[in-house]
Amino acid sequence: MTAMRIKRCLAVLALVSAVWALAGCGGGKSGEQDKSEAAADSTKVDSTAVDTTAAAKKKEKKTPEGVPVKVHRVRQGSISSYVVYNGKIEAEETVDVYAHGSGLVKRVLAEEGDRIKVDQVLVHLVDHQLKLAEAEAKIAYLKLESNFKRQEEIFSRKLLSKEDYERDKFDLEQARVRWQRAQLDLDHASVRSPISGVVAERMVKLGDRIGPATKLYVLVNMNSLISRAHISGTELPNISVGQPARITTNLLPDLDFPGRIIRISPVVDPNSGTFRVTLAIDDAERKLRPGLFVTTNIVTATHDQAMLVPKRAVVYDDGYPHVFVVQDSTARKIQLDLGFEDTQNWEVLSGVSPGDSIVVVGQNGLKDQARVRVIEGKGLRIPAKPDTTKQEPQESPG
Repeated sequence: MTAMRIKRCLAVLALVSAVWALAGCGGGKSGEQDKSEAAADSTKVDSTAVDTTAAAKKKEKKTPEGVPVKVHRVRQGSISSYVVYNGKIEAEETVDVYAHGSGLVKRVLAEEGDRIKVDQVLVHLVDHQLKLAEAEAKIAYLKLESNFKRQEEIFSRKLLSKEDYERDKFDLEQARVRWQRAQLDLDHASVRSPISGVVAERMVKLGDRIGPATKLYVLVNMNSLISRAHISGTELPNISVGQPARITTNLLPDLDFPGRIIRISPVVDPNSGTFRVTLAIDDAERKLRPGLFVTTNIVTATHDQAMLVPKRAVVYDDGYPHVFVVQDSTARKIQLDLGFEDTQNWEVLSGVSPGDSIVVVGQNGLKDQARVRVIEGKGLRIPAKPDTTKQEPQESPG
């Protein structure tokens, strides 16, 4: 019995030892697994924190800053209504120059573009024979004059008949006229300008044989420029002499020139239904030239205290004019009721008030109630995003 008990006790102890051994191995693995799971949980926490920070930054980046725009304040000023017609610049004084006599051209003294004064010599003709003829006529006159003085003394003593005295007197007068004609022919050998102006065209050249029918020059007076407009007969009640006008041309787009009506034709053309109006142009700086095509704006009415909006600020939606008014960084789309217009501004009858800030740059594509950012200074520059492209370091040679 004792031996059997001892064997059983040993078997139980062996079984207990095996159970404890198995339990010890399993416990070790569980500890490592717990550590791994803890590390994983820690990683998950850190990743969530990173994701939250990135989302916050992304949200900050998506926060709208506003569309960059430039604004202009509505102001009050003067604006006029116009009758607009096209025409061309002309010189009121345009003169064709001809010679009074005939002969060969010896000298040409004026070229195109030269400024000429009245009575200035333009052309000299060969005048040798004319000088001789003038000298001969002078001598004949002086001879008869001396002879007539003697005859006059004889007649005073009643030693000469009245018929002979009157014949000698008529002969002297005839000689005087011949001399004056010779002087005039000699003077006409120098062709002179009838006006002060500018040489627009020269047709004569050295060596030409010219006569009274030969046109030598075209002269224009640049101090008296005019423009003629053919205006519809329906506007006749609105047009009067002295009415102001503005003259513009595409060749000088930044300038306009004052003018006034000086003549109105009383006749309406039955074919076109228009009447002709002549305007004088004030060009003190001499920038205009005859022949330029111009646009004539005749003022028919003027509003002195009109609300003015630049044309560049107006946008059209379904054919109706609108502007964007900026208040508290928000652009509101406002429909306008327009009146007179000129080359730069519209008169606004309703829709905005003096002092309102309206968008003049950046309004195209802008939506109603859009957030905007007002840019000051010249131009409209939107800052570019910084370049985040990473460049690989270049290896130094060698």
